[in-house]
Amino acid sequence: MRYISILFLLSILVGCSTTPISYQSKEMSLTKSPIMIDRMVMTQHRKWKPDYFIMTEHYFGWDYGSYSSGHIIGGAYSGVVIGKTNSTTREVGERVYYDEIAEVKLLDWTRKFKQWYVVTLYDDGGQEIKHMLRTRKLKDAKSMVDALNSFLKEQNKS
Repeated sequence: MRYISILFLLSILVGCSTTPISYQSKEMSLTKSPIMIDRMVMTQHRKWKPDYFIMTEHYFGWDYGSYSSGHIIGGAYSGVVIGKTNSTTREVGERVYYDEIAEVKLLDWTRKFKQWYVVTLYDDGGQEIKHMLRTRKLKDAKSMVDALNSFLKEQNKS
């Protein structure tokens, strides 16, 4: 029984892993890169797509809106109502300043035994700041890396 439990646990762990992909980014024009970044962020899977995305001269900004989910259990007895509710709220408003970003990495991600590609921003200490894009298409992920590197290179000059 212990052997089966270990095999089951290992199969779950193998089914959810990320590994960096070696990719040398290519230059993208400064007129095309902001359009590509916005397009990739706003067309990704609905689970990760923000309600709003902005690029200013200093930062990337996301807004995931307000989301609440819950259920109510109630009953009435002798004119008394008893109820219970649970609520979950997502973070609203998130910023990543360009000067915080040291590196853009392309990751290979297996989720529920399906192949995904993730473009992630990292700081100087190698800590993950934000996943910018999650996609099933390697071509889209590479285009996003190209666009981000070109855009950030120009932003950090000024």
